[in-house]
Amino acid sequence: AVVSTQSMGQQGLCYLIRSAERYGDSPTVTYDQLAGDLPNISHLGELSCKHAVKCYKQIAKAVKKCMRSNDNFIEELFGNAQILYRVKAQDIVNEFIANHQNTLFGELANLAVANFRSINDVKAFFAEYVDRDLEAQVSSDAQVAAREVQKLAHQWCKSGCSQDSTDFLQELFGNMHGGQCVDAAQFCGACQENANRHFKSGGQQIPCCLDDILQKGIAAYDYVSAAYGARIDEWVGLVSQELSDEANAKAAEFAAEVNRQSACIADVSKEFIT
Repeated sequence: AVVSTQSMGQQGLCYLIRSAERYGDSPTVTYDQLAGDLPNISHLGELSCKHAVKCYKQIAKAVKKCMRSNDNFIEELFGNAQILYRVKAQDIVNEFIANHQNTLFGELANLAVANFRSINDVKAFFAEYVDRDLEAQVSSDAQVAAREVQKLAHQWCKSGCSQDSTDFLQELFGNMHGGQCVDAAQFCGACQENANRHFKSGGQQIPCCLDDILQKGIAAYDYVSAAYGARIDEWVGLVSQELSDEANAKAAEFAAEVNRQSACIADVSKEFIT
């Protein structure tokens, strides 16, 4: 199991490094680039199917052992994480903030750093904004979600969905690329037209296993929106009060663009997929 965990970690780190090399200097990412990268993602999926359960059990066993032998394990874990952040990541975060002043993400990063300097700050936030009823609801929903994810993962692996999904997406992305579709971040317009043309011309249909994942994801999003939407809006409002007018305007612009692109994807999905 230790070998399984190491293998997954090494492969995941390798993929992150290769992705940074592949996309880091690209001003835009095309569907052709994404299609070329799909075999790597498929390999990670198959690796997860082979090792994830063993890895999880190994980690869970070690954590339980530590918790039994050390009543302060969780506190010490967060304390060590805080030290690791200061040693390995704090300078990187500060550099990001310095290089992105007067931008939405720069202000958000600065706000997070200013308000969450230690684990005690995190605890204070939860004590103020997360009551016991909400905590119980989140805990219950998380357990249900974990069981559902485990079930979907088992079905995904058993059906060989990694390869089926790769074949489907490679064909779709390959047919979407070209013409005026030169930026994968802009689905509306030329990319949407190419996707419509792909399905109308008899292109490969979405595998049932992948469609099941997507439908479960949509249902989960709808549930979270209904169950926690009001509280999320409250928290967003608190953050908005701390941002500049320019950052709030950028956030509104970003949200509108996400909604626009999502609507275009939904149109294709309703007509050809679901």
